[in-house]
Amino acid sequence: MTFPDLDLWQYRLSHTPGAHSIAIGDMWLEVGADLPVCPVTDANGKSAGVLLGFPIDLQARRIIAGDWQVPARLGADIGAFVQDGLMALGGRFLWIFSAQGAARIYPDCSAQVPCVFDPAAEVAASTAHAVMDDTAYQARFDKNLFDALGVDGEGWFPAGLTAHHGLHRLLPNHYLDLHSWSVQRSWSGPETPARDLAAVVAQIVDIVQAQIEALIAGPKRVAIALTAGRETRMLLACARPYIDRVDFVTVTGSDRHQLDTVMASRIAAKVGLTHRTLMRTAATEVQRDLFIRRGGHCNADSNSHFHPSVWPIAGSHVMISGNGGEIARAFFWREADTPQTALTPSMLTARFGLKDVAALNDALSQWLDSLKGTNSLTILDLAYQEHRDGAWYAAQFCSDPGLVRQAPLLTTRSAALMMQLPADWKRTHRLSHEVVARQWPELEQFPYNSLGYLRDRVMKLRRVIADPQIVLKKLRKLRG
Repeated sequence: MTFPDLDLWQYRLSHTPGAHSIAIGDMWLEVGADLPVCPVTDANGKSAGVLLGFPIDLQARRIIAGDWQVPARLGADIGAFVQDGLMALGGRFLWIFSAQGAARIYPDCSAQVPCVFDPAAEVAASTAHAVMDDTAYQARFDKNLFDALGVDGEGWFPAGLTAHHGLHRLLPNHYLDLHSWSVQRSWSGPETPARDLAAVVAQIVDIVQAQIEALIAGPKRVAIALTAGRETRMLLACARPYIDRVDFVTVTGSDRHQLDTVMASRIAAKVGLTHRTLMRTAATEVQRDLFIRRGGHCNADSNSHFHPSVWPIAGSHVMISGNGGEIARAFFWREADTPQTALTPSMLTARFGLKDVAALNDALSQWLDSLKGTNSLTILDLAYQEHRDGAWYAAQFCSDPGLVRQAPLLTTRSAALMMQLPADWKRTHRLSHEVVARQWPELEQFPYNSLGYLRDRVMKLRRVIADPQIVLKKLRKLRG
C-alpha cells in the first residue's frame, strides 16, 4: 500500500516507518501538521501510549499540552485503567494505548478525533484521505452506498461504515485491538439510573465549567456558540461567571440561520454579552471538494457548503459548541417507546432519517447484537451518541482543520450522567431548564427555537421549498 502525505490534523498508524514516525509498540505513528501528540503515563510513571488531539484535564482544569498522567495505576485490568483515564478527561482526543503487551485505540466518548481502519492492511488513520493515494481512493470508493445513504446531502455513514470498501470506522464506546484488528465494545451504558438528580445537574455544570476555565487559560480566546437552541442556552448559563472573558458567536444568514440570528441578538443585547456575528459564507466548489475529501467522503452536508463562515476566527479563537446535549433529551425516542420496545435495524435507519439500505441494516444488526440485554431506551441513547455524534459530527474533525472546536457536554462522565437521567426528564428536555434555573434563571424568558407561530411557519415553508428532501427525511423518521 502506498501512503499519501498527511494533511493538516491527519494521522496514520501502520507497520511502515516514515521520516518523522513515532514508535508506538511495534507500530509507527505519523501525524500531520498542527495535531498535538501527548505522551501518557500511569500514576507510577509507566508509559501507557499517547493522546492525539486537544484533551483537557478536568480535575486540573487545564489544557493538556504535554505529558499527561492518568490518576490511576496500570494493573491487570486494562479496561478499568483506561476507563479511569477517560473519566478524567474532557476535550477531543484519541488514546492510542500501548503497555503490558496490549495495543489498542480508544476514542473519546464521541470519537471526536476520528479513527478508520483497514484490518487487511493493518493500518488505522484519521480518514481515508490519510490512508489511500488518489488511485486507491477512487478504486475503493463505494459510490453505490454513498448515493444510497444520500451523503451528498444530509446523509452520513452510521454503524462503522465508511465511503470506501474495506475501511471501517471505530465508534464511540468501542476499542480497536491492534493485534487482532477486531473491535470490542467497551461500554454499554450506565447500569443504574441517577438517584440524586440535583447532584447530576451540579456535576454536569462543573464538567462544562472546568473546560471553559481550561480554554480561557489557554493560548486563544474562547468563542461560545450562541443560537436559539437548548444546548447553547445551557452553555451560556454555565458561562455566566466568565462572560467578561469570552466572546459569543452566531453565524448569521437566512433560512435556518435567521432564527439564530434574531434570537441570539436579543439575548446578547438583553444580558450584556460580547457578541460577534459571522456572515454565512458559501464555499467555492474547490473548497467544498477539499472539505469532503479530507473527511474521506463521509460527509457532504451543509457544513461542506458553509464551513468558510467560521474562518475569520480560526486563528484567534477556540470554539465551544453544544454538541452532545441531545443525549439528555431523547433525540431518537418515540412517544410509545418503553425499555422493552423491540428495536430493529430498519427502525433505527428510519429514525436516522436514512433510506433502508442492506449494508446499513447488516451493520446495525451486528451493533444491536452487541447490546443484548440492554434496555431499549438506553440503546436509543447510545444510538445517538455512537451513530449520530460519533459518525456524523465527529467524523468531520479533519474536514476543516484550523478552528479548534470543543463540545464540553461530550465527555465520558457527562455522557454517562445524561444517560442516567429519568425518562420524564429526557422527554421534557428538563436538563436544560434545570441548568438555566441553577445558573442564570433570567435566560428562561427567551423562547427556544421559535420567533412565534407565523414566522416559524414561514421559515419552515421556505426551507422545504429550497430542499424538498427535508420532507422525505422527516417522513422516514416518523415511520421509525
